[in-house]
Amino acid sequence: MNVSVEEYTSPILVTIDPGASLDQAIELMQENGIRHLPVVRDEKVIGIVSERDLLLHVGKNWTSMMKVGDMMSTNLLSVHVNDTLGDVAYQLSNEKVGSAIVLDNEENLFGIFTTTDALNALVEIMHEQPDSNSSLDY
Repeated sequence: MNVSVEEYTSPILVTIDPGASLDQAIELMQENGIRHLPVVRDEKVIGIVSERDLLLHVGKNWTSMMKVGDMMSTNLLSVHVNDTLGDVAYQLSNEKVGSAIVLDNEENLFGIFTTTDALNALVEIMHEQPDSNSSLDY
């Protein structure tokens, strides 16, 4: 089964500038119900900040001086819309990251594929395939 990652990619509706405050990033995540926020400069993704990254710094007195660009991860996993779901899920697992930036054929930002998207794809694919043991009642 060669399903492209495009089918399960979440569109990016929210990005943030590297000069934004950590409070702004947290607020954007909370308002939009997201845990990964691409950091964009001149329409190109230059990093990503996760909810986990931000929560590690909440409440520390020096965080008011920090900007998103100070703590974003620049070691991005980038994939393309035509990459297979299995290959991208393997890369997430192998690199132990929670998300991949998905680029279109012109290398522009298309969306984000997270471990939650991978689990949703697994659930959907498994429910489409009849299971010979599905008649067991517990």
